[in-house]
Amino acid sequence: MLKKIVIGSLITSGIVFAQSALGVNVNKDDLEIEGTLDSRNLAMLQTSSTIFLADFDFINIENDNKKASLAGVGIGATNKLEGVDGVELTFGAKFIISNVEDNKKDIDKWFSAVPLTAMVRYSFPPLMFNIPPIAIEGKVLYAPGALAFGDSDSYSEFRFSGDIEMIESVKIYAGYRNIITGYPSDTNYIFSNGFYGGLKFTY
Repeated sequence: MLKKIVIGSLITSGIVFAQSALGVNVNKDDLEIEGTLDSRNLAMLQTSSTIFLADFDFINIENDNKKASLAGVGIGATNKLEGVDGVELTFGAKFIISNVEDNKKDIDKWFSAVPLTAMVRYSFPPLMFNIPPIAIEGKVLYAPGALAFGDSDSYSEFRFSGDIEMIESVKIYAGYRNIITGYPSDTNYIFSNGFYGGLKFTY
């Protein structure tokens, strides 16, 4: 039920708010749907030098030992790094709610967290021979005990990805993510860890 609600909300958000990007990525066990709303798509905010980003994501994990889901919504402020062409920095916060059922670890828990976020994105300058636009980005999220609720004691997430716009408004991207939730019984429980690849549609 939660999965249907979150997916429906993401699709609706993309239609109503002229979302900047909507992506789907997968690996062996994980399916993720993610979206980003860029304030440059909103006429009333285009006069500000600071760009505001809202992001949404939903991760579903299923294998022989584990069923887990995570939904998150966040907001951040972005601006160019002075003196370095092509680099944008984003700082913000995100609300996350998740459920984990892990038979191997004997874990059946709900948790929520409000991690602080930091992201850096680098868009390569135009290259010779009409090579499509390429960009890489890294993101870190961290919530100490004061910002972790329910059954969790902490939350941390690290991502690194790269994308290339093969055709207009469609990007192929790949990356690596490592999501760790701290429980009293396991302070370094791995929620999701591994490489992934997918498609992203921009608007």
